[in-house]
Amino acid sequence: MSELSRLTGIGPKRLKALEASGLRALRDLVYHLPRRYVDRTRITPISSLKEGMDAFFAADIESAYAVGTRLVLRVSDGTGDIELVFFRGLSFLRSRLQPGKRISVAGPVSYFRNFQIAHPEWQEIEPDEEIRGSILPVYPMTEEMEETRVDHKLLQRLALETLEKINFSDPLSIEERDFLKLRPEDVVLHSLHAPVSFDEIAPALNEIKVRELWPLCLNREKIKRDRIGKGKVFPTQPSVEQAVRAALPFALTQGQEQSLCQITSGLESGSQFAGLLQGDVGSGKTAVAILSALRVMAANAQAALLSPTEILAVQHFRSTAPWLEKAGLKSALLTASTPTDERTRILSELRTGTLQLLIGTHALLANDVEFKELRYILIDEQHRFGVEQRAAMASKGVEPHMLFLSATPIPRTLAQSIYGDLELITLTEKPPGRLPVKTRLVPPEKQEDMLAFLRKEVETGNQVYWVVPRIEGDDKEDVAAVESTMRRLRAPVGAPDRTPSRWRVEKVHGRLTSAERDNILTAFRKGEIGVLVATTVIEVGVDVPSANIMVVEGSDRFGLAQLHQLRGRTGRGNEQAWCFLLLPKENLPEETLWRLREFAATEDGFKIAELDLQRRGAGNLEGTRQSGYGVLRFSDFLEDAELIRALGERAGEWIRSGKA
Repeated sequence: MSELSRLTGIGPKRLKALEASGLRALRDLVYHLPRRYVDRTRITPISSLKEGMDAFFAADIESAYAVGTRLVLRVSDGTGDIELVFFRGLSFLRSRLQPGKRISVAGPVSYFRNFQIAHPEWQEIEPDEEIRGSILPVYPMTEEMEETRVDHKLLQRLALETLEKINFSDPLSIEERDFLKLRPEDVVLHSLHAPVSFDEIAPALNEIKVRELWPLCLNREKIKRDRIGKGKVFPTQPSVEQAVRAALPFALTQGQEQSLCQITSGLESGSQFAGLLQGDVGSGKTAVAILSALRVMAANAQAALLSPTEILAVQHFRSTAPWLEKAGLKSALLTASTPTDERTRILSELRTGTLQLLIGTHALLANDVEFKELRYILIDEQHRFGVEQRAAMASKGVEPHMLFLSATPIPRTLAQSIYGDLELITLTEKPPGRLPVKTRLVPPEKQEDMLAFLRKEVETGNQVYWVVPRIEGDDKEDVAAVESTMRRLRAPVGAPDRTPSRWRVEKVHGRLTSAERDNILTAFRKGEIGVLVATTVIEVGVDVPSANIMVVEGSDRFGLAQLHQLRGRTGRGNEQAWCFLLLPKENLPEETLWRLREFAATEDGFKIAELDLQRRGAGNLEGTRQSGYGVLRFSDFLEDAELIRALGERAGEWIRSGKA
């Protein structure tokens, strides 16, 4: 039997509607808080009412008559008159709302031939009775609620009845409430469901936020405290680091040097290091991460680099293995495609410690992947891994240091709120000599001109990524979109001898085997393919300096962060790079066009994150959903950043007092 069925007025239909709306328990009901409040404490004369106002007044019924399926009342308060219109429950209303009676009226004013209020709230009052208003809570409503006539007043009554009849056990102890200066839970909730004045709403809501954020902040501080004094100290290894630096095909930027210094200080601290290295696309995070791991590998311990996709893992292995070989360090690649014999050899070398670095995908999480002494874990594109996966990787190590990498930069204040238990390292500087990527929005009538430009560029040796929108959850449609685009681009232009010899169009998508995908990407890297048609499988992990053109079909269907990642595949060399965002035939909403124009005007990933923040809120940004803290219902990582910081300090005090 459902808890809600114990409440007055909850029959089978309403119970089903409430449960379908996510309200399955009494605690759900009392935490279904109002989204706003309407001031019904002030009486407004009818003569002062305007369209759109929320009215509250007392009036006499002058007439009542039926118009088709409607009941229309004309009421007057002495300053003016207005129509009240009802569409349902007419027989009951006719028996109660008769001329000469006095009623209180509340509701929004509209205008249709005359000023009127449709389905107002009303109550009979005595002729000389003074009306008293209240603050009306307005709750989030669902279609199921409306269909079963679950209205705002009913939700308020159910919440208050629950608070009156049910003794909830407060999740916070009396000591915690006193420490945080919080009132009992039921008192705070009563203030939000039935406030006496507007002045008590904000403090009550703040208490609810504190209650939601306190466990999060307390857990963070416990994690940080647990790391103290753990984690092996790894001092610098000059000869190894010099050998690897000499093998790098580039010099580190000042930003990379600063980030590396910040990380290695953590590895020397005597406590378990846990950091988040966030940097813009192409800022060189991987090089910093690998260089920071050298001291661990040179001390006969092991490191692991976990990547979300095979393409990215292969890219990391191919670029870093030659650097490590110069210092006599051995690395290996482990993915789902690794042949059985090779996998057996890798696992054996891992257990004996002859392998210093293992790079791979989710294959690293398999139970039989055992390290001799895993001391440092690097997790790339960390928001793509769940909390359990990160914990599973950490469990393979011996008090491992951990570095999380993110190419989806978010503003520092927000990052500190989300990742309060991690040391934040921000890398903004890009390698010198790179030209800005020119980004253009291309309407349908200009797309043939763009194609002509692409063909000329490919003839001169440039290469093109052509990305089609990903249809979530439908691999067949993904493949179909790639195939149709490839056929279109392969169609010859003019006479056969006019088709550029370099205009070879190939495809890559999630349904190809690893071998097929590797062959195509290898041919693309070698310059044998002019145009690579793909889904967002190439979003990360493909690094081809000669591919300087990105075309994105259906650009309005991509998030800005994803577009930024795609654009980041180009501009890896010193040549001019281009990004073309194809617009659909139908008109786009003005807001969408504005966002795409703003995106085209900047390459700064942090500014792009700000644009996403404006549109989607902090809770929907990449990274927040996989932060390990779930979705905040009443708080916001950005708006409540100062509250989170202050609660973090209080949590530290609470733990130091020995009460946690």
